[in-house]
Amino acid sequence: MAGATRHSHADAAGQAHQTRNPTTSFLTAATLIYAIGAGITAAAGTRLALQWILVKGFKLYSFQSPDL
Repeated sequence: MAGATRHSHADAAGQAHQTRNPTTSFLTAATLIYAIGAGITAAAGTRLALQWILVKGFKLYSFQSPDL
């Protein structure tokens, strides 16, 4: 990711570890939350559109007699 900075440091055993910029972690989490919300919204819109089409279709092609 452009602008993401990582720093290396060694612990007491001499093993190198990378630390992440907190801003990068926040932006990653915010992007994930946004994507999940967009997916839920799209699914709800699809369900409503399908429900509307089905209701209209059943009203139009109903086999019930209007006298009943």
